[in-house]
Amino acid sequence: MPDGKTVTIKPAKGRPMLTWVGKRPLHRVTAYPAQLVEVFDPQPPAHSAGEGNLLFHGDNKDVLAYLLANGYRGKVNMIYIDPPFDSGADYVRKVALRGVSGTAKLEGEAYTLGEQIQYTDIWANDNYLQFMHERLLLMKELLADGGCIIVHCDYRKTHHLRHLLDEIFGAESLLNEIIWQKTRVSKVQSVSFGNIHDTLWVFSAGPVANFNAQFEDYSADYVESHYNLLDENERQYGLWDFTQNGQGPARRFGNREITPPAGKHWIWGQERIDRALSENRIEFTSSGMPRLRRYLDEAKGVTIQP
Repeated sequence: MPDGKTVTIKPAKGRPMLTWVGKRPLHRVTAYPAQLVEVFDPQPPAHSAGEGNLLFHGDNKDVLAYLLANGYRGKVNMIYIDPPFDSGADYVRKVALRGVSGTAKLEGEAYTLGEQIQYTDIWANDNYLQFMHERLLLMKELLADGGCIIVHCDYRKTHHLRHLLDEIFGAESLLNEIIWQKTRVSKVQSVSFGNIHDTLWVFSAGPVANFNAQFEDYSADYVESHYNLLDENERQYGLWDFTQNGQGPARRFGNREITPPAGKHWIWGQERIDRALSENRIEFTSSGMPRLRRYLDEAKGVTIQP
């Protein structure tokens, strides 16, 4: 095997910390050349660090070390992992009973030992924790400031993984616990409720994470009830309250000074009010109170929640 590069790893400093038999800190790893299967870049030129999409074949610890040694440290904006669930399942060896004799057939004998380990989800607990501890440390080194990691797990290891993430990224870096209801139980359970959800832990790599809110369209009923007006250009809009709770001063609306109702203040200061009036964004009720125009074609929609 060719000589590799030595990659240093920062220690975990978060709290709380898990302890297990055989726990070892990861100070450095050796990055050997990884097996790059494919490079896909929809916008040539050829791949360089931070560009394109790479597909590797091999142990993920080795691949992570290779990426760290080849220009990707602090360059990755998001990591999603679906680590072993410790489900006890063996996805390689399958036994089939054939005929009266009950002959057992072992599938997967053609796989290498490494492949059999990769596709078997049977772990000693201490080995599992060390396995995940090392890989999470490497992933933290890859993440950019503002980046995040999403760890997909289920009830078997979610508590352990949460503590590992607290230790490595810091408990203050937790952004979300997302519960994914993956199925419904249709039959009566004899001894317990069905296990019908997975958990996704979302942690940031630094004090502030980049987040792009996602939206879905308003329902037809909401549009009909809230955006039920048309302006002189046939643009659909609605009228919204121009006040918020709290005390505030009077503001000028054109040639008039209007005092907000008791216990209220205008949502904007004078400069923004003047700009909104020039853009025809404020409309007045029959009693002379201002209302804010919001146009449907400018609305983002309803914030999507997991």
